[in-house]
Amino acid sequence: MKTLGIITIHKIHNYGSVLQAYALQQVCQELGYHVEIIDYSFPNSFQFGNKYQILGDTQPNEPLWIKILFAISLKKQHNGIDLFVKNYLHLSQKSYKSPDALMDDPPHFDVYLTGSDQVWSPRHTNGDPTFLLQFAPKDRIKIAYAASIGSNYIPKELRQRYRELLVRYQSISVRESSGKDIIRDLIGKESQVVLDPTLLLTKDEWNRIAKPERLVKGPYILCYFLNYSFNAFPYVDELARRIQRQTEYQLVMVARPPHYFTLTKTIYKIGASPEEFLALVRDAELVLTTSFHGTAFAVNYGRPVYTVVKDRESDDSRQMQLMKSLGLQENILTLKDDLPSAENSQYDYVREQQQLEKLRQDSILFLTKSLSHE
Repeated sequence: MKTLGIITIHKIHNYGSVLQAYALQQVCQELGYHVEIIDYSFPNSFQFGNKYQILGDTQPNEPLWIKILFAISLKKQHNGIDLFVKNYLHLSQKSYKSPDALMDDPPHFDVYLTGSDQVWSPRHTNGDPTFLLQFAPKDRIKIAYAASIGSNYIPKELRQRYRELLVRYQSISVRESSGKDIIRDLIGKESQVVLDPTLLLTKDEWNRIAKPERLVKGPYILCYFLNYSFNAFPYVDELARRIQRQTEYQLVMVARPPHYFTLTKTIYKIGASPEEFLALVRDAELVLTTSFHGTAFAVNYGRPVYTVVKDRESDDSRQMQLMKSLGLQENILTLKDDLPSAENSQYDYVREQQQLEKLRQDSILFLTKSLSHE
């Protein structure tokens, strides 16, 4: 059996990161490879002092007493994510703490694959050449699957590094159209836009690891609000309050502690493990989210959803790209939009799932063809 090594962001305390790593691992295994995820620590010293990181546009800090109140829940969440990584991800025996460590003693595989998430985003990785497979032997096959740049441009001082390493890839796919344009501009090569790895697995496949039981009694609205890219408050709180008034459903908050206790009939599931997170999305009546992976799992499970973006001209187009590809652009909200009605979150589930399945098969075909040429 041929071997395949994946480099990706796979063990930070974020549901989307660990779940996308698991999904890509599973699909590559099903295609007949012995798969390992290279155990590269991120962030590390290379990311310290990242000048490309966007600062200042984040969620207001929670008061100290709220941080203390949810400290145990956050610890439980982090432990659950760590346990998921241990139980489900096939990591390389050796761990690497820096780009130099990988260059000095690179792992050996038949195929090297840059995985998904924002691995090529300077604002997240500081242009880390590890995610561009700098360490991989020149004579080995190199593939990128759904790599995300998360921006409309590469900073001038990083363009030569990206150019020199990208030309070594035999096959490149990206997660957004903006990434396809950047690749063409940098190396004159066409790449393919494919689905995020989490969407390569069907909802039935995700249910094999999701908690089987319902975690919240009665109907609820799942609120998954992250603040990595922009500050969506107080808009998302107002959105949740409006939808709650219209439906009389409970609110369920995941991932982050609240910054204020302003919402009534609210259940906090901050300590949810990845398996519990999947169940919470699956069983929600409606999902409200600022997260790309929150959006991805909502549409994969066919749940009514409103996904909130900073604006429709944002250079981070991940959610816009996904929703438009499924014909769900009416379910995109910006911070300037009027608050919508709950009933408008509904969509043609059958049509959406048919389109998703088509995109899924196209994406798996990209991987199959790329690997068959090695």
